[in-house]
Amino acid sequence: MKILLITYYFPPCGGAPVQRWLRFLPYLVKRGYQITVITSKGGDYPFIDESLCEKIPPAVEVIRVPAPKMAGIWRKLSRSGSDIPYGKMPEKQKGLSRLLIWLRLNLIIPDLRVFWNPKALRACFAELSRKPYDAIITTGPPHSTHLIGLKLSKRLRLKWFTDFRDPFSQIHYLRLNPPSRLSLAAHKYLERKVVSGADLNLVVSQEWAEALPEGRKLVIHNGYNPQDFAGIDYTPSEQMRIKYIGQFTQGQDIGLIAALCSRLNRPYSLSLIGSKIGDIEAAQLRDETSNRLTIKPFVPHTEAVREMVESELLLLIVNDYEGNRGMLTAKLFEYLASRTPILCFSADGTAAARTIKECKAGKSFGYQQISEAAVWVDQLQLGAKTEGDILSYSVEYQIDKLDKALRS
Repeated sequence: MKILLITYYFPPCGGAPVQRWLRFLPYLVKRGYQITVITSKGGDYPFIDESLCEKIPPAVEVIRVPAPKMAGIWRKLSRSGSDIPYGKMPEKQKGLSRLLIWLRLNLIIPDLRVFWNPKALRACFAELSRKPYDAIITTGPPHSTHLIGLKLSKRLRLKWFTDFRDPFSQIHYLRLNPPSRLSLAAHKYLERKVVSGADLNLVVSQEWAEALPEGRKLVIHNGYNPQDFAGIDYTPSEQMRIKYIGQFTQGQDIGLIAALCSRLNRPYSLSLIGSKIGDIEAAQLRDETSNRLTIKPFVPHTEAVREMVESELLLLIVNDYEGNRGMLTAKLFEYLASRTPILCFSADGTAAARTIKECKAGKSFGYQQISEAAVWVDQLQLGAKTEGDILSYSVEYQIDKLDKALRS
């Protein structure tokens, strides 16, 4: 079966956006799929991780289409020197920066990466005229990529699968920074067109599948790849190594970590790995941890996995906003595979909290239950690893479902 995968984020882009399909591709190739990827070249990426290119199966053809450099334009116009927004909108902006945020939220729909679409669409038509394909898959965010699939599907009548790694109109940064009613209506209109027009919509959680408009849907979790953890052994420590791996996005309160650490009554160290935080937040954390804080910039994925295993506690903060029940990040499943206990701050009833409980992988607490969480951490046995059943969240288990859906 020949598949054309269209994705803005792909190695050498690093971070969470690429992990899902980078895990899926080797397993699909082993099952006989012939896959071509059309992706951006020189896009606005959150991180660069050249090592991930080695994980692309040699059989997968990659076509890279130049993308507009919006980051430089953003920095010049905002006059702030700040990075282009990724996963959040800058808060407490004034003057021109505030106007740019308003324009981004209300006039550039569904997202800034939509300016890549014309070139990407031409590349897709060229590739589809060069050789036949059985289906196309578009994955988002950015959800503007799904608009490419919508046009291709209508014009060529190809089977089309969407892949929603995050919600569309209910994505967290739109819920926390509501656009105008007219703009939100435009988001919802495009969302309905995409979901109803696709032959099948793949979604990362049941809650988010139910939140999407009417259409055919299938839950495919991000999952974890056991091979990523092969040969990585835990080394005991005399103190608890507490780690947060990854970025902080809007709706995640880093102050929860500071408050937790200030209440601990045992020796510990705190590491933020691959996290971008402001000077004020860093100073607050250093004060609360008595300078037991280490902040590491972005690290290659293999090193991030090792950091997960080489720790006694992993922190997870579910973004605090209405609509967070279905949030299941790629990071959570790697946390599970590391077998390191997880401390999660979450609202009641979220998919993340439920998954951690079902897998006996740690403990979840409400955003206000900091003292209770500290007591639990103080009582954790140093070096204890989790032993719950996580097999159903392996990539191979998810591929079984995906394979069946693609061939149906």
